[in-house]
Amino acid sequence: MPVQSIVRCESTGNYTKIFFTDRKQLLVSKPLKEFEELLTDIDFFRVHNSHLINLQQMESYIRGEGGFALMSDGTQVEVSRRRKSDFLKKAVQF
Repeated sequence: MPVQSIVRCESTGNYTKIFFTDRKQLLVSKPLKEFEELLTDIDFFRVHNSHLINLQQMESYIRGEGGFALMSDGTQVEVSRRRKSDFLKKAVQF
């Protein structure tokens, strides 16, 4: 599957669950940090300790303390307060 079909990655301890546009999921025995290092240069952003999102799959941003990214698969991913400023700078490009 092409990288563009990834909607988001979610950390579950030392594993990462990858969610795709076709609603399939894949559980990989690598930590989220490894995916962050691979994908950050191609429009992915770590919005929270446990979430890495594909900015091209983000439909909108819901304001709040940190806020939420509304993704193309209908999920709302929390944006941490600490990462909000950097996230908004990067997300403005999309």
